[in-house]
Amino acid sequence: MPNEFSNLKTSEAWHRLVGAAVQAVKSEGYELARQPGRGRSNVWKLKGDGDDQLASIRTTRDRWIAFPPMKGGWKTLDDVKVVVVAAVDDVVDPKNVEVYMFPADDVRERFTQSYKARIEAGQTIRDNFGMWVCLDRDDRGLPASKGSGLVDHYEPIAVYSMSEMESLQEVRQENTNYSEHRLPIEEPKTIANVLSRASVAIARIAGVVPEKVKLDLKIES
Repeated sequence: MPNEFSNLKTSEAWHRLVGAAVQAVKSEGYELARQPGRGRSNVWKLKGDGDDQLASIRTTRDRWIAFPPMKGGWKTLDDVKVVVVAAVDDVVDPKNVEVYMFPADDVRERFTQSYKARIEAGQTIRDNFGMWVCLDRDDRGLPASKGSGLVDHYEPIAVYSMSEMESLQEVRQENTNYSEHRLPIEEPKTIANVLSRASVAIARIAGVVPEKVKLDLKIES
């Protein structure tokens, strides 16, 4: 069976994986509210039964996750309590997507270990550029191997088959309220579909809700 994600654009695969992460967290009894931010910062407030906390959502098709170092800390990681990761179960031939909820303290410690090992090895790590740590244990003994093996200590909170992935929806922010928007995974059939999809993509880059994006279309013969 070919890797189904290999034929998806990066943004489409990202949307599917985020949808899996959101659905899994909702199944744990939380409501989710995405926090304002540009691009794919992907920090959410998890609202539980008297247990509100910030979470950073990460997705991966190769079972490595990244956070950018920033002024001695970690961007989108330092202020959260939980890291939610949606990962394919196999890089070459994925059958399922696994969703994990890791304590942010553990993730920070592992990223700090990896950072220190790379610096001691003479590598240059730039602020605001992602540094990667493997979810699975990396026994190669490289500086990049430090901090790996998170999944050795935690069970996934949900596992979704590839067919289930297509029906999952991504929660999107709408002003101070939060509603569900689903980017069409299939090829758009109408001009309206194309404009709607473009509005959502532009809104994500600009850090605004799709309703704030106005597009004008001109077709010349």
